[in-house]
Amino acid sequence: MKKRIINILMVICLLVAVGCGGYLAYYYYNSHKSETDVAGLRGKISDLPEENEEDAGPQMVSVDGVLIQKKFEQLYRDNHDFIGWLTISDTHVDYPVMYTPNDTENGEYYIHRDYEGQYSAAGLPFADGNCKIEPPTDNIILYGHNMNAGTMFHDILQYGEKEFYDAHKTFTFDTIYGDGTYEVVAVFYAQILPQESKDFKYYEFVNAGTEEEFLDYVENIKRMSVIDTGVEVKYGDKLLTLSTCAYHVKDGRFAVIAKKVQ
Repeated sequence: MKKRIINILMVICLLVAVGCGGYLAYYYYNSHKSETDVAGLRGKISDLPEENEEDAGPQMVSVDGVLIQKKFEQLYRDNHDFIGWLTISDTHVDYPVMYTPNDTENGEYYIHRDYEGQYSAAGLPFADGNCKIEPPTDNIILYGHNMNAGTMFHDILQYGEKEFYDAHKTFTFDTIYGDGTYEVVAVFYAQILPQESKDFKYYEFVNAGTEEEFLDYVENIKRMSVIDTGVEVKYGDKLLTLSTCAYHVKDGRFAVIAKKVQ
């Protein structure tokens, strides 16, 4: 009887191991497929000649009545939810950003969907539906998964290390309307709080009603920052927030907040 129980337990353990192995294989296969798909999208960004001094700005083209950057023309024609491209040098963060402010999922349509709208565990980075891209709200919030495979927004957690921050003080977010370079202001660990909580919630700030409200927000994010960037922010600056999951607490988050400098 004892031997039989041991054999049953061994079979159960084997099945669990096989199941876990199968899940991991499936997970990494999908992560690889997602990155391959993104590489194909990246290849659709047009290589345009450098602007000369006579140019007033980026080359623009009208697509279905919307004036957008020509370099993003094909991506936008393929999917009008495409709003821009986010890049942090020397990291996996080199992705299209999607925007669906009018969907029924509070802007989260691409949380588990690819560029074609098909299911994807990795999803795609997307802008909070409460934000506006053009003209921009005081703060644009971008969300992305923290994938175990090291993809999507996983690499932004490296901003918690001073050495990484020192080497990556700026990054780019080029929208269909124009290019943007952003300077990191604050990086911190946080948590999604109960709705009734009166504590500071970085993820709820989109527009400031007053200068005081804006500066209060800046004070809070600097107080929480694990890196003293020394970057000054004034009322009227446009902010960009990168947010992903973190596992230091239940419903943990990690955020990188930057201001537009050009």
